[in-house]
Amino acid sequence: MTARPLPFACLFSLACLAATTFASSLPTGSWAGHGLSETQRGAIRDAFQRGIDEQFIPGGSLMLIHKGAVVLHEGFGVADLASGKPFPANAPCRIASLTKPHTTTTLAILAEQGTLSFSDPVGKYIPAFNQLKVRGTETTAKPITLAMCLSHTAGFASNNQLKAGELSLDWNGTLEDVVNELATHDLFYEPATAYGYGRLGYMTAARVAEIVIGKPFETVMAETLFAALGSTDSTFDYPSMLDRIPTPYVRTKNGLQVRTGEPMGTVINPGGSLIATPTDVARMLLLHRNRGEALGKRVVSESILQEMYQSQPGRGKAKYGLGFNILAQNEDGSARRVQHTGAAGTIGIIDFDLDLIVIVLTQVPQTQTNKWRGPLLKTIFSTFEE
Repeated sequence: MTARPLPFACLFSLACLAATTFASSLPTGSWAGHGLSETQRGAIRDAFQRGIDEQFIPGGSLMLIHKGAVVLHEGFGVADLASGKPFPANAPCRIASLTKPHTTTTLAILAEQGTLSFSDPVGKYIPAFNQLKVRGTETTAKPITLAMCLSHTAGFASNNQLKAGELSLDWNGTLEDVVNELATHDLFYEPATAYGYGRLGYMTAARVAEIVIGKPFETVMAETLFAALGSTDSTFDYPSMLDRIPTPYVRTKNGLQVRTGEPMGTVINPGGSLIATPTDVARMLLLHRNRGEALGKRVVSESILQEMYQSQPGRGKAKYGLGFNILAQNEDGSARRVQHTGAAGTIGIIDFDLDLIVIVLTQVPQTQTNKWRGPLLKTIFSTFEE
């Protein structure tokens, strides 16, 4: 009898187990060894605990990486209010839009390999996009590039416009199904002239990656990004992680209540549905901090990563590159600090000047936790700025 080949999921699991033998932990350093005091660490812990004491969140995790080494990685509070289960320091969480830098970094590696380019027009791979018009006009819109898709300037409906019902798509199917349907609708504005934050550009860019590689995007990201980083707990497969993910909550006038969520259908969302641990998020951010190197190997060139930190045309006041918000820039336009947040209550920040990475994962909507998270981040950054 001929042996049947293992499915990709099994092969990738084996690859992850192999990677674990030489990449089971991130580089670590002592708090004091980085010139930091116990008083400062206590202030950061107190600032995090305030979110729990004042019922912004039931719990969460915090990771701080200074000069390439983890100096603090802790869980706070509980992962589930009913059971009282502690929130593990390395709990996998729905990272929501923190997925976006993962997707863009995947495409950056494909660009390094010569498979595609951020400047490629989508119509090169999906001809229907060559015929798009802008609503209310009869002229063909200018070509949409992958960079426009990844910077929310392609002209697609924003998340807010989708929520308002200004465009309706069938989310039950594959990325191919959704993107092909998207190509039958007019754009909301001329590409590269306005900024509309949303998922559709990321779905389109991920579909292009599927076309050039010939595999589903989940597989493309696993083979291209996760395998290169040694990531072991990042997946779009929600059911496989259900027993490990902290319970999601929303804040109400009656306290924290379990969040039921709004199912988007069967299609994956390369802009918002990844599940990952703080350690795996750190691996992705460290790839940027290390100028494109991971596990002692060159994964992507620094020049391609630098494209991700350049604010794109049409963004208006929102300084957004490719997969990152740009919080601070040098005079030459290079980035000093980049970040991405997630609506689930997640954030990942790289401060190149301070050589600091900050990762906060909670499972309460960020819009409901800003009054806690803002002071927390201020406490963290003031510590390292000193």
